[in-house]
Amino acid sequence: MRVEKNKDVKTEFASAERMDREGLLRQHHLWAEQLPTLLISNSIPGLILILNENRQIVFSNDQFTALGNYLSYEDYLGLRPGELVKCENAVDSDLGCGTTRFCATCGAVNAILSSINGKKDVQECHIERGKGALPLNLRVWTTPVELSEEKFVIFTVQDISLEKENARLLEQVQKLAIMDPLTEIYNRRVFFDVANREIVRSIRYHNPFSVVMIDLDRLKQVNDTYGHPAGDAVLKEAVKVIKANLREIDTFARYGGDEFIVLLPETGLVGGQKVADRIMDAGDATLYTFKDFEIPIAFSAGVAEFEFDGDHDIDDVIARADRELYIAKKRRKQVQLD
Repeated sequence: MRVEKNKDVKTEFASAERMDREGLLRQHHLWAEQLPTLLISNSIPGLILILNENRQIVFSNDQFTALGNYLSYEDYLGLRPGELVKCENAVDSDLGCGTTRFCATCGAVNAILSSINGKKDVQECHIERGKGALPLNLRVWTTPVELSEEKFVIFTVQDISLEKENARLLEQVQKLAIMDPLTEIYNRRVFFDVANREIVRSIRYHNPFSVVMIDLDRLKQVNDTYGHPAGDAVLKEAVKVIKANLREIDTFARYGGDEFIVLLPETGLVGGQKVADRIMDAGDATLYTFKDFEIPIAFSAGVAEFEFDGDHDIDDVIARADRELYIAKKRRKQVQLD
């Protein structure tokens, strides 16, 4: 949405006092006599308003009846657009719609102001209506026009609520396709896509990369002792701990259950092991408080570097990292027993 920086909209509109009833009726009949205008406007499903220089509605197509409680032109004559759609901000100023603090950010107000100044405009706005009425998401077009030597603004409205909702749902679906819903990091599908591209790049430029397999220790014990909500909370906390020890260029994903996987581009085995050690140390130093319980977070991690001569695909690298993870887990258990 493009919003003009009209910080002083109130000043812009303050001089526009409302026209009296007689003047409004004269302007209404001036437009009502334009039969082609009436026929064309009523063939369009959206709301079309004609505003005078005071921003008052002097004519509308028949779509105004869909807004409720309006039966004839006498019901809307002299109102301003925000008042017609019952914008809850329209009553915040004695000068009405177009002069409130909210109006400085309202796309509809800015579009009207542009056309009063002689320019066409198109903008979007979100209107809260209060009293249980559904909000409106609108796209508005404004066009300056003259009729009988008087200036008016053609104000066309399209309800884009469904468009906005569809866009939100599409974004949600796209997010679900690549993100793990619990931890909100990448899922394994994304990891494999990135890893396969990295293999091609690594072979072409002979750049190293490493994979780190990470296992969250004792998650089953946490679930059994404190319940699955505690286990989910610990998983989310574990993600924060791991992310704090990664770079932006690293690809971090949930591999499944209590396992995570990281791809470290431009990183050999030594560098990868340093990352793994750092993550394990950070886990050992973390106590997560769930309700009144302090739950230790600990990781085991294994690292493998892509081998140009030995690995055929990413599965080979993951298999070796997984074996190193098993060795690390066994070693850490032994240390705890000692």
